[in-house]
Amino acid sequence: MISSRMIEKEEEILQCDIHQQLIIMVSSDPKFKKKQRLLCKLCMENVESNKPIKIFKQVKEIIVENQKLRKSHVENIVNFNTNSIQQIKLVLLDLKTQVTQNIVKLIGYVDQWMEEVLQCGQQNATFSFFDELENLITKTKNDQFNPESLIEKINKLNKSKCLKINHTLTFFKSFQETKKCEELLQSIQNQGHERCDARIQQEMNQIAIQQEQLEKQQQMIDKKIELKLIDDSNQSSGYCFAIVFDKTGSIMVSCESPKIQIWNFDKGKLKLINTYTQHQDTVRCLVYSKLRNSFISGSIDHTIICWQQINQNEWKYSQPYQQHLEGVNCLILNKQEDQVISGSCDKQINVWQVDFMKNQLTFLYALDNHINSVESLQFNSNETQLVSCGFDEFIIWEQGLQGKWEFKYKQSVANKGYKIYLINDQQLLWVTMDADIDDILVFELQRGVFKQNNNKTIKLTKNNKSDDDMNFSIVHNQEKNILLIRHKYHIYLFRQLIDGNLKVYNQLNCQVKQVFGNMTNDGEYLIFWDLKKEKYQTYEILNI
Repeated sequence: MISSRMIEKEEEILQCDIHQQLIIMVSSDPKFKKKQRLLCKLCMENVESNKPIKIFKQVKEIIVENQKLRKSHVENIVNFNTNSIQQIKLVLLDLKTQVTQNIVKLIGYVDQWMEEVLQCGQQNATFSFFDELENLITKTKNDQFNPESLIEKINKLNKSKCLKINHTLTFFKSFQETKKCEELLQSIQNQGHERCDARIQQEMNQIAIQQEQLEKQQQMIDKKIELKLIDDSNQSSGYCFAIVFDKTGSIMVSCESPKIQIWNFDKGKLKLINTYTQHQDTVRCLVYSKLRNSFISGSIDHTIICWQQINQNEWKYSQPYQQHLEGVNCLILNKQEDQVISGSCDKQINVWQVDFMKNQLTFLYALDNHINSVESLQFNSNETQLVSCGFDEFIIWEQGLQGKWEFKYKQSVANKGYKIYLINDQQLLWVTMDADIDDILVFELQRGVFKQNNNKTIKLTKNNKSDDDMNFSIVHNQEKNILLIRHKYHIYLFRQLIDGNLKVYNQLNCQVKQVFGNMTNDGEYLIFWDLKKEKYQTYEILNI
């Protein structure tokens, strides 16, 4: 096994030689070399340079990650060659076995041959005294020894045995295993190098891509997130629980109590296009297609409606679909956009077939393992698992052989919450809701089950005056490494660091918990409505 070994001792890179203090930053000034680049707090006070500096911990993490990739590359090259050598060894061991077996067989033939010759001789040297006495007295039989007969018999035996041994000796003349060894050796020198070179090139390309991704990620991590107010001119007195955008980011759909509002969205500016009142009660959730000009709405009136754009300003709506017994809290659409899943206050999850071309839904089946209202839903990356949040528990569902969602397990959570999010297939976030707690809990996959990691709990701004509100789903733009989470009064913008931990890069205090919004698909704008100002506010998200 190849191991990644650092020449320097750990303490050499952690402590400043001059001031004997911990290293905290790294200088990029070309006048510094190697260890001179490592700066402690006192070094930073004394150093004169206008070149940028980086956080030591982050630089170290990048180097460690690079060395992991290098180790993987080295292991693959070494393993490729040792596997080929092992094949030769196996052939030689097989040759040894066959040679040994054939030598033993030949010795056995020779021993048997010798025994049979001795038997021939013994047969000619065996006599009966009484027979010989009778022959001698009566002289009726002349039984004298005939050597030619014995020689002929032994020669016949010799011929038979020689043929048998010669047949076995052909193995040593051909030595197929020797030829195989030669072929393997030639393969290692020729084709082996070609395959190895191709594999190395492929791995180098992968490493280059990973390295580029790491560098981009680090560049994004190094950037601050600033929020610039663009527009707050659109008043709306009714509750707006949900906001979504089309795939181009030019159309925004929101709600004002039971109304559906269609907006033109241009560089953060809003212009109302149309308003529809097809729901009988407040709209709680929206989901917009990423493939077509269609969206779906869910309401407190227990119904779900499909919407399809028919021209620049008008939309066609379907009949209201009702399978829930109480209000619809959340909607999630799969990547193929042939299935939408709804969660409700009736503790039930409903699975629907979607046909955006016909602008219709077909109810398929229900999942009813929750004991409380279903507050939020999310798929894992390849949509083989579904996670649902139920106030003080979450359930993991798995797709069965027929593609139907099946209960896998239920996990209780001590701190109640409305919002859950799979930041990746190994890590799950749970946003707490009670007034006396301001945390985001982190659950990590351990032996196929998500377990809480208390050491990774994220502490948010203290606020014991309010509990959290259920709406305003978590939004994640992976390309720009921005995670948007609203908790109580604050909207937080996180980035994920190289080590996987989350860090707050900016936050906005809206001074009220009734704040509901979204981020554009390109991560350029944040837009929300809040009860305090009763209007839409658009902020440009600046990475500087």
